[in-house]
Amino acid sequence: MCIDWKRVSKRIYQQRKKMRMSREEVAEKIGRVPSYYGDIERGTCGMSVDTLVALSNTLHLSVDYILYGAAEETDIYEQICRSLKNYDIRIQNRALSLMDFYLKQEVKTG
Repeated sequence: MCIDWKRVSKRIYQQRKKMRMSREEVAEKIGRVPSYYGDIERGTCGMSVDTLVALSNTLHLSVDYILYGAAEETDIYEQICRSLKNYDIRIQNRALSLMDFYLKQEVKTG
């Protein structure tokens, strides 16, 4: 299967924007210089497995989604866990309560 680096870069760019992070912030978090990260985001170069995993963790995206755009059901659970793991238990419990409340409202309103 061939990787379409332009599509990879688009998914990375969209998630960075969604998270309201600058290129410099992402580059710092993944341990790369901003110019290299910019090349990744423009799709003008590939990346190492280490960089891919660092991006996955930083942007809260699965590696599968970054590379192929496919999100499986288990990826959603992994994304939720990754999003919450850096917070203390109090905030994690609050997030869980909010999610439960939201889902119950969705069921009621259909």
